[in-house]
Amino acid sequence: MEYGHSLNALKYFADLASHHFDEVHIVASQHLPRPADGHDDGIIRFFDFHYDYVLKIDRAPAPRSPMHVPGQRLSPEAAATVEFSRFMTAYDIGPDDTLLYPSIDHYSALSLANVVGGLHPHQCPALLVRMIAVMEMTALNMTNPDAFTLVIDRFKGLLRVGLPLSICAETPTFGNVLRRRLEQPVHIVPYFAPGIEPLDIPQDGPITFLSGGSARPDKGFFRLKPIIESVLTRLEPSQVRFIIQGPPDATFAAHTDYMRWLYSLPNAEILPGQVPYTEIVRSFRDSHVALMPYAQDVYANRGSAMLMEALMFGRLAICQAGTGFADQARLYNAGATCGTEEDFADAIVMFAQKSPGMIREQAALARRYYLEDVDRSCKAWIKAEAA
Repeated sequence: MEYGHSLNALKYFADLASHHFDEVHIVASQHLPRPADGHDDGIIRFFDFHYDYVLKIDRAPAPRSPMHVPGQRLSPEAAATVEFSRFMTAYDIGPDDTLLYPSIDHYSALSLANVVGGLHPHQCPALLVRMIAVMEMTALNMTNPDAFTLVIDRFKGLLRVGLPLSICAETPTFGNVLRRRLEQPVHIVPYFAPGIEPLDIPQDGPITFLSGGSARPDKGFFRLKPIIESVLTRLEPSQVRFIIQGPPDATFAAHTDYMRWLYSLPNAEILPGQVPYTEIVRSFRDSHVALMPYAQDVYANRGSAMLMEALMFGRLAICQAGTGFADQARLYNAGATCGTEEDFADAIVMFAQKSPGMIREQAALARRYYLEDVDRSCKAWIKAEAA
């Protein structure tokens, strides 16, 4: 998962698009490394990285922007606009085409609006834009608090002149924000993870809880201590098991005392901070319930790929109440939503006393509800583009 969920999302939504369009092409950053074995992964590497002033990535140098004046570089927005105009020309994008953004970022949104904003609706490609609450605008807000408003205003301008733009959001709460701001219908399309088959659920041993993904404060990594300590006052260590992914090596030393506590836990497996996808699958295979005590303020409008992957693998989840994905967890009856650390401990104790068969049956129903919701919402989003 070196590149987070964005690359997976490109592939997942390309799979979705293949059921609705004759041809599908994936376009990504030119700095995306190629497969080590040299095989063609089918990804067109075209775009530059325009966030070097807030996010430093070794393999992505400052954009080689064209110059208006020798020695003077364009602004990131202007450079992204020139680049997107080149893309439209290079691939002869026209009204018979559709541009689908699985999770549009700030400069992609602005460059799209700048280029297509001057087109007549009959000249414009169909535009399917999915907005997620994290976006790269989270970083951009460090330097421009009005970044989100800027994108909203540009999209309102495209809608006002009748361009074929269909917008969706990743969660119901973020959808409500967008509806109010855009004054337009907004569809809800959760993170989509096709091709993941449910895993057999462990039948032997205690119920196992998985805390996977980045070991960050906003993902509740440091809330695990009070939660687990409360659980162990009510259950014997043999009655419950944990799989916990630790921090990356670069930050391990900063959390020595906390990691020492983690390693001292009975009946717990501690994973390294970065693991290959095969290990992620193995951790789901060995668990029954995902544990997600995410920060409510940070995730108030945000979704969670962890939740959706847990559902696809046939696992339940214990989620933080008040997050964007908590409504989805309740809609699918995917486990439990909790407010405090003590609530999380209560939920763990409750699930630890269920049989694997009961968890499997509830997870299978939650998975079905999720897939039905994704199918219905995706069709509505794409159908709106064609209207």
